[in-house]
Amino acid sequence: MPAHPSRRLAATFFVSLDGVVESPEKWSFPFWNDEIQKFKLDETFATDALLLGRVTYEGFAAAWPG
Repeated sequence: MPAHPSRRLAATFFVSLDGVVESPEKWSFPFWNDEIQKFKLDETFATDALLLGRVTYEGFAAAWPG
């Protein structure tokens, strides 16, 4: 048995049908609704840890100081 239990890694991000990953604020937010909000909140709170990129981290840090 490993000394450290293994964990699952789930990657989640916004990507358009044509593969664009950059600038989601320009194309995903106009389509945001209550169903997406619930899905993303459930997804976030089901995790033990978050690995964020710099820009996302800075956005989270501004909303959740400390």
